[in-house]
This record gives sequence, C-alpha cells and structure tokens, in this order.
Amino acid sequence: MRQLPLPLPYDAAMSTDDFLVTSCNRDAAAWIEKWPEWPAPGLIITGLAGSGKTHLLNLWLERSKGRKVTEKELLESDAPALMATTTALAIDNADVLAGLERAEEKLFHLFNRIKDAKGSLLLTMAHGVGQAGFVLPDLRSRLLTLPVAALLPPDDTLLEALIIKQFRDRQVTLDAGVVAYLAPRIPRDAEGIRDFVNHLDLAALAEGRKITVALARKILENPVG
Repeated sequence: MRQLPLPLPYDAAMSTDDFLVTSCNRDAAAWIEKWPEWPAPGLIITGLAGSGKTHLLNLWLERSKGRKVTEKELLESDAPALMATTTALAIDNADVLAGLERAEEKLFHLFNRIKDAKGSLLLTMAHGVGQAGFVLPDLRSRLLTLPVAALLPPDDTLLEALIIKQFRDRQVTLDAGVVAYLAPRIPRDAEGIRDFVNHLDLAALAEGRKITVALARKILENPVG
C-alpha cells in the first residue's frame, strides 16, 4: 500500500559549520569574515534563489550582533527606531523594494543614517543594483558605492555537499553511491537541487522505501511537471 507523503516543514541548518566554502562562494564568505573592516558602509551579496545568500546574511547577523529588517518594518519604522539597539542592519532580498517609491525613500534614509553612524548595511539581491530596477537616483548612486560579492553556481564539490545537506536537513542520510550518481545528473543550481531533493524525498516516503540509485533513476526519468 502506498503511503500519502505529507510535505512536513523542516529546519534548514544555518550554522557556520553548515556553510561549505568552495571556489563559487569563497569571495562572499571572505567579506563576512572581514567585517567590521569593510571599506564602505555596507555590502551587497548577489546570487540566485537558494545560492546561500540568506545563510551568509544570518552568519553576518550572528557575527555582528545585528538586526534583520523586514520590508514591513522598513515601511512602518523610521531609521532611528530601526537602529535603536544596533548599527548593523541587514535586508534579505532587498531587490523586492525596487520600484516601490516609499520603500526606496525609506531605504535611502536608512542608508544615510547608517553611514553617518559608521554602521553597516548588508543587502542581498538576485542581481546587482543596475539590474534590480531601483528608480530613486540618490538611492541608486549610494547603493552603487557598495562592494558586491557574487555567489556563483555551485561547483562539483559544493554540488555534492548541497545534496547531502538538503537530505541531512530532512534527517535523511544518503549512501555515498547515491550522491555520486545524482551529482552529475541533477540541476546545477541550488534551487533546482532543492526541488529535486524534495521530489525524491516525497517519493521515498510514498513508497515506504530507502532512497537508492534505482529510485533516484526513476525520479530522474519521470520528472515532475
């Protein structure tokens, strides 16, 4: 009898030990380690969904004892209130603010206040400022002064590590043979890896079986959608 798999939530491990540094993310990781000796009042980390931007942001918040600011908080609070307890602030997926007049004005004022206080602002975006679509000229000019650390698509070493981590976050241990089989065959972007791992994990739950090369091959040959 087939089981009905329940897409239960799982906690993605976000500690320092869970971030594997390889050639594709070494530059961004080095910037986090370099703080507070940044040459500018902030840093922009770019990368596609699932590339590790949020993980690095969380590691920086831990290091700096900083505060993560949501879009709602940015819109509803002024800069002094946001900086009441720290001058180290971070905004994840900051490019969603682009094109929103009030949000851009708020970010502009926050940037200026952090700069005056000799604090730090960490922003993550899918792409650089030029592609993000910010329209407020003064904000664009200030963001363009910040250094950018780009997270590149995963190399072979990180690809295998991402597969292992995705399953470990689900409390599933894979045989080395399954990892070796999957690495050259699944999508090479982090989001694609996550989607495939989720599909494979649900399939194993539905069939009540261990994840094997045979099951992985079956899923690869019959992709979702």
